[in-house]
Amino acid sequence: MNDTSATTVNLCGDYRGLWRSRIVTIAGILCGLSFFVGLSREPHFIDESAYVSQAYFGDLFVTGDHDSVLWFEYAGYDLPPFTKYLVWGGLVAGGDPRPGPSAMRAWYGDTRKRFETPDSLWHARMPIALCGLFTVVATGRIVFRWRGISAALLAMGLLTIHPLFRTHARRAMADVPTEMGVTIALALFLSILFGSRRVWLRAALAGIFVGLAASSKLNGLLAGMVIVAWAGMAAGRTKALSVGYAALAALAGVIVFLGLNPFFYGEPKGLKDSNFAEFESKTVVERVFRVLKHRIDVSASGQQQFPNDALTTLPQKAAALAIQGFGRFSPFGPRTDNSVTRFEISQDWPVLIWLPLVGAGAVLAWRDRRNPRFEAGPYLLAWFGLAIVTVGAFLPLAWNRYYMPIVVPSIVLASGFMDAVVRSAWARLRTKPERADG
Repeated sequence: MNDTSATTVNLCGDYRGLWRSRIVTIAGILCGLSFFVGLSREPHFIDESAYVSQAYFGDLFVTGDHDSVLWFEYAGYDLPPFTKYLVWGGLVAGGDPRPGPSAMRAWYGDTRKRFETPDSLWHARMPIALCGLFTVVATGRIVFRWRGISAALLAMGLLTIHPLFRTHARRAMADVPTEMGVTIALALFLSILFGSRRVWLRAALAGIFVGLAASSKLNGLLAGMVIVAWAGMAAGRTKALSVGYAALAALAGVIVFLGLNPFFYGEPKGLKDSNFAEFESKTVVERVFRVLKHRIDVSASGQQQFPNDALTTLPQKAAALAIQGFGRFSPFGPRTDNSVTRFEISQDWPVLIWLPLVGAGAVLAWRDRRNPRFEAGPYLLAWFGLAIVTVGAFLPLAWNRYYMPIVVPSIVLASGFMDAVVRSAWARLRTKPERADG
């Protein structure tokens, strides 16, 4: 083959790859649009009222009132701010008034109180559904880079129908915005490791999404942990700058995480109320640790308040993670789960199917370390492993929201394996020799 022919082949390959990439994006958008269908009819969940009642934080942030005492009330450090801003944006776009601080205080006094109309709740949910759409597309991009277009389409389809993910993509809560930040950050950083252009920009963007994830829920820091692990895996090979990319992502993530939350840097001078005055002399680092301690205390309090759902020992956490996490919270689980019963065959039977599929995908990803065509596999296995360790170590209660970090990496691995099986079977059928007549 001469140079001209080789160039033509490369161009054709690049053109086909570009169009397949675009097909993945378009298909992901179409899948994600399903989250908006009947969004106003999704049953209300009590925590949605908490975010609606705290939407006024969006007004404070946008107007630059970062020293307001309101940032230092309980709500200011109880719920991270990014989802509040998203809900605020939905209410503003819908022309709805935002409940004030009195609504917030009323909700903490009685979580049954509601402050939204059917229309305003619908508007508050719209940005969260959009986050769900972006998560589906990012998941498809990750799997496409590993196993190609058919595996990517399968992964996006499974995530779209996943009962747990679909439910939270249609609620004005923080779980799906967190997963969006994690998945987009990792999609961007994975593209850095495997040859994309404008790598420094992608690294900065990856860090920004890590910051957004952590500003929704603190478990969004999982994205930063994975990026550090990936940088370590790539360093010493052809990706000598991977540690530098990770450092840039970390810097961007810290800036976003701190910058979005005035509780960390606001200066409420001259406060006489002792409940607020304690923060006046605290440094940024001390305030960050205050938030971390608060989340730990809230989890411990939840275990005492809901003893039937509490997971207090490592064996309890491991059993719940394995059976519930890959059973009722798999793509084949029930649309509405019941946490009253810890383990129940009618809810958890999918573990017999889903856990082996994910496990086989993990084996495939490990074996792909020797295959240049699919060398992203070990990186995705590391993501899955860190998600399992993080969820398994924390998991205070057997509630569905705590299992969200394992949803996407599980689907990524299982989709890769299922696609490999189908491709292998198809290849054998195509190459099967015909029997001679007679």
